[in-house]
Amino acid sequence: MIAINSITPQTRNYADKKQINFCGEACVEKLAKDVFVGARNVLIQETAFFREPDTLEFIKKYIQKKFAAKSEINILDGACSKGYETYTIAMITDNCGKNVNITGFDLGNKAINEAKKGVFLVKEITGDKNNCVLLDMHTAANNDTYLAFHTNILSRKEAEYKKLFNGFFTEIPYQKPKQSFFERLADMTFKKYEPHIAIKAFKINPDKADKCKFIQGDVMKLDEITSPHKTDVLLFRNALYHLTTAENEISYRAPLYPEIVTQTIEKFVRQIDKAIGDGGLFVIGTHKSDHSKSVAPILYKNLKECGFRPVYYENNVPAIWRRI
Repeated sequence: MIAINSITPQTRNYADKKQINFCGEACVEKLAKDVFVGARNVLIQETAFFREPDTLEFIKKYIQKKFAAKSEINILDGACSKGYETYTIAMITDNCGKNVNITGFDLGNKAINEAKKGVFLVKEITGDKNNCVLLDMHTAANNDTYLAFHTNILSRKEAEYKKLFNGFFTEIPYQKPKQSFFERLADMTFKKYEPHIAIKAFKINPDKADKCKFIQGDVMKLDEITSPHKTDVLLFRNALYHLTTAENEISYRAPLYPEIVTQTIEKFVRQIDKAIGDGGLFVIGTHKSDHSKSVAPILYKNLKECGFRPVYYENNVPAIWRRI
C-alpha cells in the first residue's frame, strides 16, 4: 500500500464568478523562508493531465515538423508542481522518433518530492452535486476524469490520450492519508457542503520512470538549470501570476505595484531569452492573470524585443511564442 498526500479542493474568487477547480491536484504548499515569489509565501499548486489539449497538440506537431532534423529535443517544464503536466509532455512525445529530454522544475520542495515518487491521482466528483451549496460544481475545470472513470463513448482525442495514459501508468490501491483530529472535525462539520470525491491512484510504469527528471528550481534563475540556448521547448504554463500578484492561503490575488510587475517581467523574459535556442518555443498558456491589462503589454513587448513572435493563439490570447 502506498501512502498518498491528501487532495484539497481549491476555491478561487474572481470578480465575475466563483470557480472551483477539480484537477489532478490542487493544494497549498508553504514556501521555505529563503524562497521569495512576488509577495507571497505560499504556492497554490494546480495541475492535471492533458490540460489545454490544443496547446499540447501544437507542441507535438511543431517538434515533429520544425525539429525534424534534430535527433535530440530538450524540454523544460517550469512550475511543474507534482509532475502531471511534465509526464503529459512525455506521453505526447513518446513516439515522435527523437530522444526527448524532459526536466520538470518547481519552487516547491514538497511538490518535487511527490513528483519523483511517480504516484498520481485522478478524481471524480460523485453524489448529488446540487447539495454542494457553497461550491459551484458546474464550473469545474481541467477535467481529466475520463482517464480513469469515464464509461461513455470517448472522443477520438480522449481515446488517444487514455491509451497513452494506460501505457505509462498502472492503477494501485488508494489509501486515504491519516488526518489530524481537527481535520476529521472539519470534515464532519462541513461534509454536507462539500462534494463527494472518488479517487483512483496510479503509479508510473518502471519502463517509463526515466522519461522525466524532476528538480527544485526557480524560473528566475534558469542558468542554474540549463545551459544558454539549449532548450527547445520551455513551458511555464498558467504560472506567471505567481510572480506578478500577491496571494495567500485562500487564494486571493491582488496585483503588485506596476513598477514591481514591470521589473519582474523584464527579468523573467531575460531568463527565457537566455535559455531558449533559435526556433525554440516558449509556452505561456492561457491563464487570465498572465494576459491581464497590467501584465500582457509588458510581457508581449519584452518578448518581441528579444526576438519572440506569437505562433499559436488559444482563447484569443498568444499562448505559444517562437524564438525567431
